[in-house]
Amino acid sequence: MSKNRFEGILGMFHVSDNEKDRPSDDRLYKISEFLDMLQKKFKSSYMPKKDICIDESNVPFRGRIYFRQYIPNKRHRYGIKLFKLCVSGGYTWDFKVYTGREKSSEFVVSEKVVMELMEGLLDRGRTLYTDNWYTSVSLAKRLIDRKTHLVGTIRANRKGNPQEVIKEKLNRGGIVARQDNDKTVVLKWKNKRNVIMLSTKHDDLTITLAKKGKEVIKPKVIVDYNQGKAFIDLLDQMSAYAPFLRRTSKW
Repeated sequence: MSKNRFEGILGMFHVSDNEKDRPSDDRLYKISEFLDMLQKKFKSSYMPKKDICIDESNVPFRGRIYFRQYIPNKRHRYGIKLFKLCVSGGYTWDFKVYTGREKSSEFVVSEKVVMELMEGLLDRGRTLYTDNWYTSVSLAKRLIDRKTHLVGTIRANRKGNPQEVIKEKLNRGGIVARQDNDKTVVLKWKNKRNVIMLSTKHDDLTITLAKKGKEVIKPKVIVDYNQGKAFIDLLDQMSAYAPFLRRTSKW
């Protein structure tokens, strides 16, 4: 395909039927069928292995849209937030577009996002890695009931955290951990700062690593977490090689 033809098609790219009635609750109605097709293709092309990761990405966009986000610590501060489920190699297996605050439900937003993206992958012994926005004791219990492990950093003020771990004062290299009846471990380790972790498959075991010619002792849960969270970093790196910011006549 020639460059001029490609840019001509891209400039008029349109995938909705304007004669159909607009759904009152679907802010993505113009591209919803296209997104559904992509999600089905992504899922049918690859079956995830044991380790998976959920995180969010920001798609640069400065147009006028209700659910545009402003994230000051990102390179592209204005954009559309995507929740992504990534697997080894940086492959996106599923995603969800954030379109603003939804109607109230019995679950908090972070848990609702996780359970929606994990649909089809539960009950098979997989391990999910998340950051502190998603991780909670209540989510861990829900995933345990579905035979799925959860490993992630957790905020100190989350409901259900063992206070004897949160309030413990540690010297550098110190570790304190507690496990409940569901084998959910909350661990606190101090390096340069305090790091609080939750895991349903680890204990307080430490391992020795070589770093810059020196031996470094770290909890195994943190080493495994860093490896699992690298999936989303690899995805962002590969996406940066193919920029998609181009002027178009239609959204």
